[in-house]
Amino acid sequence: MSQAELAQKARMHLQSIGKIESGKTTRLNSKSSAGLSKALQVLEEYLDAACKGIPITAVQQLKICPRCWTPGTEAEAMWLHPHSKFCFACGTDSDRCRSCNEAIVSLKFRFCPYCGTTYKVTK
Repeated sequence: MSQAELAQKARMHLQSIGKIESGKTTRLNSKSSAGLSKALQVLEEYLDAACKGIPITAVQQLKICPRCWTPGTEAEAMWLHPHSKFCFACGTDSDRCRSCNEAIVSLKFRFCPYCGTTYKVTK
């Protein structure tokens, strides 16, 4: 992804992205942090740790609610939180394919790349 694409997705100025990348910016405001986390699909806590130079020990797993999530759209921020175990709306739990139990690797696709099962559960 280019700086221009990232700036557009994060709704930030291109010059701000350049300053972050070159290390001239060491603190992100909440709007920038939220925009970058959505654009890069990572937690805001990870961006803060990267800015501060703190090592990240937790591994991020993509989590979706197979009932509430619309394939091809961004996951709700609450689903991606490391302490989130269930959907905040319906209580469903899922961070893995329900068929082959492999971790969800991307929010771009509607189907599991390993077994071909759809992520979306029909009601």
